[in-house]
Amino acid sequence: MSDLAYDISYLIESEPAAAPAPALRVARAVPAAPVPLGVAAAQAALARELLQVAETHEEWIRQYLHTQSSAHGSP
Repeated sequence: MSDLAYDISYLIESEPAAAPAPALRVARAVPAAPVPLGVAAAQAALARELLQVAETHEEWIRQYLHTQSSAHGSP
């Protein structure tokens, strides 16, 4: 390619482009509705139950992986 293909002097000599910026305005957001106490209590109870069974679930996974590795001849 010729050097003219890489000539950007016209960009340096031109006026910089300026895009018009919209005026910023403050938007008023509606505050989030409070969570009903019944829903929050149910979510907390579910979280406690999940934490209680997490260790049992992990043990089942370990047992399953052990049986799968034993079935394939791995010690």
